[in-house]
Amino acid sequence: MLAVILELWLRSRKIAQKKHEKPHSERIDKALGHFRTNKTKKITGEEWQKVAKTSPTATTHDLAHLIGLGILEKFGKEHSTHYKFKKHK
Repeated sequence: MLAVILELWLRSRKIAQKKHEKPHSERIDKALGHFRTNKTKKITGEEWQKVAKTSPTATTHDLAHLIGLGILEKFGKEHSTHYKFKKHK
């Protein structure tokens, strides 16, 4: 019984810690700051890759992550794909 209570307590502590973690990395914060500071209207994957200094795969993951958080919106397809900051109402 004590082991079960201890396990539940440890799980609740782990969940509480995750709630206080940042939603994304410092690299993403710096890149977002760059684009916001320069009042960039459209962001391409290539531009993100240069500013964030990431691989194409990491760029795809970063942009998908930011879309999932509701920070960016995706427009276009394939080579004409670009991203814009989502307007919050």
